Amino acid sequence: MNTSFKTALLTEDTRFYNEIKAPNMQEQEVRLNVYRNNVVVSLVDALCDIFPITETLVGEEFFRAMARIYLLDNPPSSPIISEYGVGFSDFVRNFDPAKSIPFLADVAALEQTMLTLTHSEEYDTLDHEAVSSAFVSVEDPGKLQLNIPPTTQILASPFAIGSLYQAHFSDGHQRLNKVDIHKSEYLLLVKSHLYAQLHIIQKEEAIFIKHLMQKKSLEDAVPDSGLFDLGETLAKLIEWNILTHIE
Repeated sequence: MNTSFKTALLTEDTRFYNEIKAPNMQEQEVRLNVYRNNVVVSLVDALCDIFPITETLVGEEFFRAMARIYLLDNPPSSPIISEYGVGFSDFVRNFDPAKSIPFLADVAALEQTMLTLTHSEEYDTLDHEAVSSAFVSVEDPGKLQLNIPPTTQILASPFAIGSLYQAHFSDGHQRLNKVDIHKSEYLLLVKSHLYAQLHIIQKEEAIFIKHLMQKKSLEDAVPDSGLFDLGETLAKLIEWNILTHIE
């Protein structure tokens, strides 16, 4: 796309008007606005698709107005529309009209992370039988190293953004207002069955999984806490298809 035309579409720059055949500047602007409105609407629609929970929290009118301001300063840098909005959460965090919702930027960041994770590589994982076989084949299971996909992420949030996310994609908007948003949460994000999956986990489980990500042995990965249940946590990792190989 012509650089000056692209600039004209997303700004009030009038330099491209000379390229438009029309009897006067007013008619040139009218003709350009046809393209400008189509592009702006398409990009705002894309942001609505990428950040549906954020839109729900503030309402469609507020979100579309906020998105329009964002895109005027942040035109797409890639033809892949799913990559658009990478810096949107930072914009939201500094957008004064949105600061009355302190967790809004965190929700937007989570939505972007989930989309990015969905488009990342997926790794083969072990089923229950394979995990059991690995454990019974060694004398000391504590020395085993349990590996998980390198794309796995652990998030610690002061807000219940994981519960908001799950509520939105389960029973819908009716449950959003029932979430105790001021409850802190630990989130496990992993790609499984083609899509990013979100699991709300306990602090001790988060520590354990982080230790696995650091390549610690099973016995060294177990947190020093009486609240941690190794058997229950391993069962979750198997159920969630997170273990890639054991050595």
